[in-house]
Amino acid sequence: MAYETTKQMLRRAADGRFARRWIVGEGIDIGCGPDPLGDLKDHFPLMKSTRPWNTVDGDAMLMDGVADATYDFVHSSHHLGRLVDPVRALGNWIRICKPGGHLIITILDEDLYEQGVWPSVFNQDHKWTFTILKPQSWSPKSISVVQLLDLFKEEVEVLKLEKLDSGFQYDAPLGDQTLKGMSESAIEFVLRKRGKGWGLAAAAAADTSRARFALVARRHEIDAKFAEAIGLHREGKLPEAYAAYAAVLGADPDNLAVMNNLALIAPFAEAERLLRRALEINPAYVDALLNLGNQLVANQRVEEGRDVLRRALVAAPDDPRVVNALSQAYDALGAYEDAVALLQEKGGLLGNLDDVYCRLGKYAEHLGRTDEALAYLANALRINPSHVEANIYTGRQHLRKGDFVKGAEGIAWIWHGRIAESQIGLFMDPAGRPIRQDGRTIVLSADSGLGDTLQFVRYARPLKALGARVVVECQPELLRLVAAMPEVDEAVAIGDLSAGFDLRLPLHNLMGAFRTTLATVPADVPYLAAPADEAAAYAQRLAAYQGLRVGLCWAGNPNHPRNSGRSVAPDLLAPLLNQAGASFFSLQKGGNGAALGLVDWTADFADMANTAALVQGLDLVISVDSAVAHLAGALGRPVWLLNRFDSCWRWLEAGVETSPWYPNLTQFRQPAAGEWGPVMAAVTARLAEAIQTHGAADKPATGRKAGKR
Repeated sequence: MAYETTKQMLRRAADGRFARRWIVGEGIDIGCGPDPLGDLKDHFPLMKSTRPWNTVDGDAMLMDGVADATYDFVHSSHHLGRLVDPVRALGNWIRICKPGGHLIITILDEDLYEQGVWPSVFNQDHKWTFTILKPQSWSPKSISVVQLLDLFKEEVEVLKLEKLDSGFQYDAPLGDQTLKGMSESAIEFVLRKRGKGWGLAAAAAADTSRARFALVARRHEIDAKFAEAIGLHREGKLPEAYAAYAAVLGADPDNLAVMNNLALIAPFAEAERLLRRALEINPAYVDALLNLGNQLVANQRVEEGRDVLRRALVAAPDDPRVVNALSQAYDALGAYEDAVALLQEKGGLLGNLDDVYCRLGKYAEHLGRTDEALAYLANALRINPSHVEANIYTGRQHLRKGDFVKGAEGIAWIWHGRIAESQIGLFMDPAGRPIRQDGRTIVLSADSGLGDTLQFVRYARPLKALGARVVVECQPELLRLVAAMPEVDEAVAIGDLSAGFDLRLPLHNLMGAFRTTLATVPADVPYLAAPADEAAAYAQRLAAYQGLRVGLCWAGNPNHPRNSGRSVAPDLLAPLLNQAGASFFSLQKGGNGAALGLVDWTADFADMANTAALVQGLDLVISVDSAVAHLAGALGRPVWLLNRFDSCWRWLEAGVETSPWYPNLTQFRQPAAGEWGPVMAAVTARLAEAIQTHGAADKPATGRKAGKR
């Protein structure tokens, strides 16, 4: 690494600032060794003289005996990292430079020279490593040049800061590349000492340098402990990481990065306090805004989370993490117009445009804009024809429009990669003629919720008619109900299926397997029946209640991601329940129907066969989009569907009031997202007509026995 000053000449000669501005007048060359700057005077015509300063001349960290403001320039090549206290050394080098003078300093870059190994294998005399700026260093003795110079910002102006890697071979094995050619492996910075009145007095400089170095050393210690905590975090040792982060925060209570990381693994209440404290210190700290917003959303405080993420977008308008998180918050709130607008403006920042177009398609679906959704999804599939989710959502749009042929092709991608070949047309040829299945055992497997199973198990009937032995693999709650179907030879719980079958189909794939169209849906009802003895028992209990006997289900599966949007608040049921001439029965398991004035026997429901026994004896079922609605439809009972605005594909597009799947079903659809008021008003009016038709307009209501109020 010798003769670095000479090596620098070719580069410095091409930059006129060195010869005309910086290396001008009387100077000192600190730690020059056998390669002093003075030997290169021909290259610096404005340099009058240069004093070499080596170990024999004194401690370069203290510069004892050198008066303040002595030299026009101070030069040092690769010597700062050899000193015990680089901060103190730089302070004294600034001290001996004249106001308006320059300091030209090179130091070795830790990634180019030490290359991840400490202590240095190339120079044991090095006490420090240097980097321009990075969030975390591999070196336990790393100094950030930016942070170092920041300590002296009132005394010097930074004119140049550069990583000298033009000759560095990044693909070469570990080695001292300063020994080769013109490779410098260094960092160079040039400072100008500010004029009179800006700098610190000589005594003050000497007194404060130690404090400055102590600050840097403390930073190194904190950074090292922070790095240890991050390592524990990455290893999944969360209790240890929590303790380590807390210890660092105790030593450095205003450390924003530590607050943010600790908040990632702390309980939510503590995490929120930490992140809000960080944002008090720096209201535009993007990581804390992002973290807090995400945590608020995850803890069901979605509107607050959205507002915090909007602040993050103002602070970092081009941060893809923020764009993604805010779009997810809009999704959770059902604010699909906002989500579409955001992705139209900034979706390109997220990188994978096929995913962005797919999300836009989903949001358009929720807005009821089927054609717009298809256009977005077509863009996704042009970019990536094998995009699984885009194929599925495309299928859903076609199903919504009543094109079951294209729809079946799309939703078959639900099982993409798990079924070797397409199952389209397994039971019907292209001309629509049935294909016999004599002697074959075919398994129909539940692949979604209870309602989907109840809807698609109807295909057991046409499949049995083709000669197949039909086995249904379904949820345990449906076993008794499905096993009682004449067309089902065997029903097994999910996970209990044994070998010995010829073919297995997900229930959703049956639409395609039978080449179902809107006109050929197997819609004969009932195709399910409750156990006869249980149905008779409920019929006897129901006989005590006069008027129109109405079953109510006002909420879906609480585990469904969109259950809140498809459920009706209980207080909205009041106009319905206040009508005379009807008795109301809860079909809402765990819904505390008695508190609403309904007859509630749901505690007796052990499975859906029990529910079916009650439903079979009712005159009418009113239900949100849930398994209960499908059950009533499959049992052939009149059912009124309280349908949300962003309806499921199976209920087709807005304006359709019936169902191709259940001829006994009537839809009451929201006119806009979240608007249940018009739905309940229409249902209440229709119920009044039904009561009058039933001839019970003067009978008592609210689910109590006749003659009681």
